[in-house]
Amino acid sequence: MRFSSADFDTPELAIERFRQLTGDLCDVIIYGDAKDFRVSSATLHLSGALLLESQTSALRYDRTAQHVARGIDHFQVVMYLAGGAEFVARDRTFLQRAGDICIIDMARPSLTREMQARDGATHVLSFVLPRLLLTPLAMTDAGPTVRILPRETPYGRMLGDYMLAVRRCAAELTHSESQAVVQSLALLVASALDSRPDAGDTNATLSQDAVRARIKLHIDANLGLGSLGIESLCREFGLSRAGLYRLLAPQSPAGYIQQRRLHRAFAMLISPAFRAWRIIDIALECQFSSDATFIRAFRRQFGLSPGEARKLAEQRVPGAPPGSGQALPAPDAEASRWIAQLTGTVLSGSPA
Repeated sequence: MRFSSADFDTPELAIERFRQLTGDLCDVIIYGDAKDFRVSSATLHLSGALLLESQTSALRYDRTAQHVARGIDHFQVVMYLAGGAEFVARDRTFLQRAGDICIIDMARPSLTREMQARDGATHVLSFVLPRLLLTPLAMTDAGPTVRILPRETPYGRMLGDYMLAVRRCAAELTHSESQAVVQSLALLVASALDSRPDAGDTNATLSQDAVRARIKLHIDANLGLGSLGIESLCREFGLSRAGLYRLLAPQSPAGYIQQRRLHRAFAMLISPAFRAWRIIDIALECQFSSDATFIRAFRRQFGLSPGEARKLAEQRVPGAPPGSGQALPAPDAEASRWIAQLTGTVLSGSPA
């Protein structure tokens, strides 16, 4: 099945029809002017699963308890080929970059805020798998609402590579081949859901570099939580305060967390998806107690104020370093390199 805003006389009619199609799954909020809305999507049935690929304007998807109650009990496996998203679930915020794999439990409420690519759109590949397909394969079905597999990890790269391979061949598969492909994908996803290392059991067998990488990934996944701090990290990873300080040296844990929150705030300020947010809203979202505290810390880190960063983003290519006179490639240039690494080719529509 295919759907395209180009088939409608006006963007408003396309939006209305798109909301009708997605109404059982979530509420859709359009970022920016409705007249700029565009969508092109294709759906393919694969032996009990769905393959979805879409290119759209940046959107916000709000899956509420009312939507969950309608009984669609699936997992969605998502990879952004261009753009990215923030997922909010159970008061936690998860950042997904292009090339990362995100597994979403659709049986729980969540909020998705998309971050568009340089061309103003997002490009998403996803698979929807019934829970009944995963339950016999997973050791437990009580996993998190959202799980991110970073593109840097071997398992994340492997799963992304598999998704793209299925995408290339899906339309040519026989029924029995399609069943085998879906079963293999379900097994890979179930294994990812089960991969929850217990810090108390595994830290002794991991190198310091591996533990440090896990700590940093955990910090990035929880930047929106006020409870993120030295004590929570020590509990999570079974470390003493001295051990945590040694792993993150020469920075202090608090200094590293603030630096990551400032970088997250910078990304929000230059993203059109957050253009309507006030600076104080971004400051609070990134766990700063006031706009004054945020502005001081931001200026120390980047050499300009949050307001100046936002104005620069409107005048030049996003991603240019503060104070430089030369614009660098947009953030999605880096993302396209990751996708090219996975596919062996540069995707059409992606920056070279």
